Amino acid sequence: MPIIAEQVIEEVRSRANIVEVIGRSVHLKRAGNGSWKACCPFHQEKTPSFVVNESRQRYHCFGCGAGGDVFKFVMETEHVDFPNAVTMLAGRYGVVIPENDTAASPAERQAARERAGHRARLYQLLDKCAGFFQQQLENKTNPAVCAYLDSRKLDPDTIKKFRIGAAPDSWDAVIKFATKAGFSENELLETGMAIRNEESGRVYDRFRNRLVFPIWNEQGKVAGFSARTIEKETAGAKYVNSPETPVFKKSNILYALPLAKNSIVKHNMAILCEGQLDVIAMQRAGLDMSIAPQGTAFTPEQARLIRRYADRVVLAFDSDSAGQKAALRALELLFPLDFEVKILTLPEGEDPDGIFRTKGAGALKEALANALDVLPFIVRSLKRNFNLDSPYEKSRFLTEVLNCIDKISNPIVVENYLQKLSEMLKLKEELVFSAFKQIKNEHHRPQYRKVDKAEKKEPPQIRNRELFHAKATLLEIALSGENYARRMADDIPPEILGDDILARAVNTVIAAAINGEYNEAVPQLSALDREESSPELSRILSGVQLLPPDGMEKAYSECMAVLKRIYIASQRARLMSELRKPECSEEEKRRILAELTRLK
Repeated sequence: MPIIAEQVIEEVRSRANIVEVIGRSVHLKRAGNGSWKACCPFHQEKTPSFVVNESRQRYHCFGCGAGGDVFKFVMETEHVDFPNAVTMLAGRYGVVIPENDTAASPAERQAARERAGHRARLYQLLDKCAGFFQQQLENKTNPAVCAYLDSRKLDPDTIKKFRIGAAPDSWDAVIKFATKAGFSENELLETGMAIRNEESGRVYDRFRNRLVFPIWNEQGKVAGFSARTIEKETAGAKYVNSPETPVFKKSNILYALPLAKNSIVKHNMAILCEGQLDVIAMQRAGLDMSIAPQGTAFTPEQARLIRRYADRVVLAFDSDSAGQKAALRALELLFPLDFEVKILTLPEGEDPDGIFRTKGAGALKEALANALDVLPFIVRSLKRNFNLDSPYEKSRFLTEVLNCIDKISNPIVVENYLQKLSEMLKLKEELVFSAFKQIKNEHHRPQYRKVDKAEKKEPPQIRNRELFHAKATLLEIALSGENYARRMADDIPPEILGDDILARAVNTVIAAAINGEYNEAVPQLSALDREESSPELSRILSGVQLLPPDGMEKAYSECMAVLKRIYIASQRARLMSELRKPECSEEEKRRILAELTRLK
């Protein structure tokens, strides 16, 4: 096998989402926080301990210790070496490996080459267009764009670094340039560089008389453009962007990421700005970890993309109302991925670009050093809409803040924020925690099968006190520690517990533990208790334990023995009843007797 170029490996890695690859052979279930769970494909297990982290593009089994990236998974499951794993994925996702690859069939290699060749043509066209726009700016063919750049104090080195260009004030300048360079009209239309008028059939340039910013994908290839008008008054949009194309998906791209990712990894932090000019200003100030979504529409895909490189994010959106709303929306996507988030606070009406031009790099670095924790920001942003002198308004305001906090996945951070919130609003801590618990119960109802009242099998009075006590004790034990809940998943077959409320409660805790949501077990049980009132469940949830802490292991063993003994007894009684039936055939008798033997 040949040595595969690093850029080819990274291209394959970027296209081969690990969830999609593993999901082809393993039944994955969502487990929250951008992760998926399944029974491990590398060893036999009943309880899922195999976890796939989509944001990190990694997998790990807590049972056998297997783990790695998408290439390692293919190597282990297909029993191939690294070059062959890369080659197999390259063929699947349309990446051409220069010559000599032998893992795929000739037809597969040919199809992959054709797909990749076509994509390469589109990338080549876009890169040529970026060069064309740069040349137009250097030649000053559009004086208005040059004047605008001068007003923004953009120096030649910055213009060159970000490949900033100018679109001529022409309907077909790009078309003429690209056609002369050997590209077809269809390729121009496919990349979004040209538009066809549906009525007249006329084809014309998408970008005209504008300042142009090339948009790179994660691998540093020009995938599209964002073009800003330089006219103070225009009937059109301020920005015109490339449409969705075979090589450009706006939701998956962050502006300037190829320039920023090394710095993001180094500082374990990304600065998320609102637009291209803000990113450029931040990077000119030495804050090279700055990136931006395409506009303020931050997406889940972009959040997961950042998570590959860093655990911390600083939001540097504009201080106006639109910017603050965009920041709140971004928090909803960042919190579930367990980011540490801070807010760059700017004077009213200011943005990073304006501050850099008027106050210099030091002002931006100082703003970063004084970045605000998210809780004060959330409180400050939301309270504008409420009159906190009114107790009713204050209650509604509290609910809004708690809805934001509920998006946070880290329980330690949640508890800390609830404590701080009670201090900020001068409310009793118990009141804030109680309100949050209520909200969480509403948002996270357990996923279990609803049973009609007519279907419920719980008798009016408990016939077997021993069995009832065993289930209650097991519930206490399951709530005492996640390790016990996970242990029960292996030790207790579902059919042994039955279908009464205590059985459903025990299964709820077990499910929460194996799905990585053990901290959600109590809220889920509270919802169950509200639907089916049970004094015993209420007792356990209230924290009134009858079980001594030092007797857990003994109690666990005793309860398991009770469950098995009673289950076996009930099964024997059922089988004996069937055996006594007159219509029971000889074949049926032999089957029943065999089952009775196994139950001994």
